[in-house]
Amino acid sequence: MSSSNLCKLLLLAAIWGTSFMLMRIAAPVFGPMLTTFGRASLATLALLAFARVRGVPMQWRSNWLPYLVIGIFNTALPFALFAWSALHIPSAYMATMNSLAPVFTAMFGFLLMGERLSLVRCAAFVLGLVGVAVLVGIGPAPADAMVIAGVLAAMGAAVSYGFAATFTRLRAGGISPIALATGSQFAAALCLLPLAAPSMPHALQAGTLPALLAVLVLGVVCTGIAYALFFQLIAAEGATKAITVTFLVPMTASLWAWLLLDEPVTLGTVTGIAIVLVATATALRAKPAVAARTKATA
Repeated sequence: MSSSNLCKLLLLAAIWGTSFMLMRIAAPVFGPMLTTFGRASLATLALLAFARVRGVPMQWRSNWLPYLVIGIFNTALPFALFAWSALHIPSAYMATMNSLAPVFTAMFGFLLMGERLSLVRCAAFVLGLVGVAVLVGIGPAPADAMVIAGVLAAMGAAVSYGFAATFTRLRAGGISPIALATGSQFAAALCLLPLAAPSMPHALQAGTLPALLAVLVLGVVCTGIAYALFFQLIAAEGATKAITVTFLVPMTASLWAWLLLDEPVTLGTVTGIAIVLVATATALRAKPAVAARTKATA
């Protein structure tokens, strides 16, 4: 990887690491749905501007279904689940659950594309669950009912990302990544609007400047600009190298939360994160076994 692209990778990890801390600031004030709607709406504006500058055709009529499905499962649902879990668990926990997405992508490859699960990938799945159990069991947050629910919600977000990644391979492979990101963010914002609307009057009264700034940065920087950086890395270095950002996000998320929110980083935190990252690395390096049936095409 070139030095300039390595800098982009580190910058992307730093940006995405802040997103969990920012949700911890915004969600208690605006609620999970309004926080998620604001993030998706601002990201849509940023990506629309980027797509227009790059001259990317959106092709709304022909691509509306992939935009909708990916908007729901890659943005609306996981962002909302993370925003809810931000009310109950530390940033490091959310970032660690997020890093399980490649493991669940392998699971959906088996379920939807007929890829046989190798023994190594099955072991990665089990190891990932062990890492989660260690993080919850000896991490800094007490393992009460709401913490466990927050962890399960964050894991649900990773499951949703796994489905979205597999659906993209199945049905959206021919769409420009920039168009797909822009269209899916717009679709997510539309889906979230009726769910966020009831919270708007109360949030406008209770809103604080830090929470408003948190949503602004979440939408424009952590989603809009971050997507643009990620696509540039994929184009320059390939998806396999670009996805290594997954390994850096839990560490940057823990660092930001420790510096700015005084969230503790304990031996349990480090141990749980390390186990989950080993599981993720194993899932990414393992090649799927020969497909049980012919893969569907986009």
